[in-house]
Amino acid sequence: MGVDRRGFTLGLGMAGLMAATPAMARAAAKAAKPAAPRGTDVIVLGAGISGLNTAWLLEQQGLKVTVLEGRQRVGGRIMTLMDQPGYPEMGFNSMAEGYGRGIDAAARAGVTLEEVGARYRIGGAPGLYINGKLLSREEWAKHPGNPFPDAMKTFMPAELVNVLIAKNTRLKDWTQWADAANAPLDISLYEWLKAQGLSDQAIHLANDVSPYYGSNAYDVSALMLEYNDGFVKAQIAAGIKSLAVKGGNLNLPIAMAKMLKGDLLLGKEVVAIETTATNATVTCADGSVHVAGRVISSLPFSTLRHVHVMPGLSGVQARAVATMPYQPLSIAFLTATAPFWEEDKAAPGMWTDGVTGVVTPQRFGATPEEITGFTVQARGAMAHYWDGMGKEAAMATIIAGIEAIRPSTKGKLRGAAYFSWVGERFNQGDWAYFSPGQVAGVMTEIGKPAGRLHFCGEHTATGARGLEGALESSERVALEVLSA
Repeated sequence: MGVDRRGFTLGLGMAGLMAATPAMARAAAKAAKPAAPRGTDVIVLGAGISGLNTAWLLEQQGLKVTVLEGRQRVGGRIMTLMDQPGYPEMGFNSMAEGYGRGIDAAARAGVTLEEVGARYRIGGAPGLYINGKLLSREEWAKHPGNPFPDAMKTFMPAELVNVLIAKNTRLKDWTQWADAANAPLDISLYEWLKAQGLSDQAIHLANDVSPYYGSNAYDVSALMLEYNDGFVKAQIAAGIKSLAVKGGNLNLPIAMAKMLKGDLLLGKEVVAIETTATNATVTCADGSVHVAGRVISSLPFSTLRHVHVMPGLSGVQARAVATMPYQPLSIAFLTATAPFWEEDKAAPGMWTDGVTGVVTPQRFGATPEEITGFTVQARGAMAHYWDGMGKEAAMATIIAGIEAIRPSTKGKLRGAAYFSWVGERFNQGDWAYFSPGQVAGVMTEIGKPAGRLHFCGEHTATGARGLEGALESSERVALEVLSA
């Protein structure tokens, strides 16, 4: 396919879905304009990294491709606030040195990658705020509210789960995580953590307050976290740098879109997909109809489950589309009118067990030391809580919460932006994760073609996560179409 996986040495060669169709889909299908004669080889649904790279790969082999995107922008889960200082990222943040596909995509697109990992290490670890009180590691270890087992009391809440997974992983080969033989390992993280000796109170604090994946320890597979641990370790072995696109990660999909020869149509929300023995027809909410030989969906399953698919999907694939969960994540971006961290001498960053979430300084000014703002993240249940308040109330609550536990911030924080991935209707959550029982023997099935309907996207990748997984899936699906 002409793709050079430079530096990617990680061993990564790396019932039916006929649920109630929205009234809008039915109306659009009825009012649809008559299908034009087929003039396109492939329709790609979604202009995120996976969809864009799939379209480019197929065009390089001489196919005519049309890309349909429901949003009025490209990028999918890459979302940069281009109008804010330091270009804060609301989605994809950075890629590791082992992201060979990602590095190649950036080179092809002509964007510049810069090392950003060191900027996050400046200033030390975030301060730990429990019940509104700042605690050092030593104070936390002796704190009466520390629910961790005696041998684990020195670990900060944000550290414990990842440390336990790294030390006690049951996977002999992380690249084989989706093999059906690993079904006995596909249990809930809650069950796994209980086996490590953690109480319910400890699991809640170490995981559920700000879950790495999922909404809580009950709804995420421990096997997935063990796989992620292996992937991360392999990335660290390839190099410790973290790379981001200069001027904002959104510049990457924008540049990739410009490389395409065929049509890339924005504002094309897909409501129906119909495949026959010879054609694939896509109907959009605006009544337009698009016909091609094949269709490739890079849509997250949280979106695809609301699309009328004919004939319906079946078996494991139908269940995955109907049930695969997506990460609840909401992010506020704050700016500071004065360097309060110099006044109180505490770390700029904060990990809290309350409504203020996790506060991370953004150092993207003229020098690595300059703080251009703060992202404040809520994951899982807290993300839903913020969203339920509405943007303005959530921002006010976040700032008031920070001021209450950190007096030096009083009157010095401004709410600049708020973004909810659950509220983003074309994603309804950020990245996909897998519940207990959704990995072993399932992952290898969900990305298989259903007639002339094919699938790509990070949620279908088995050898990588993040942007690298999205690109991996684009290579697989391009080869499927070319060999069909």
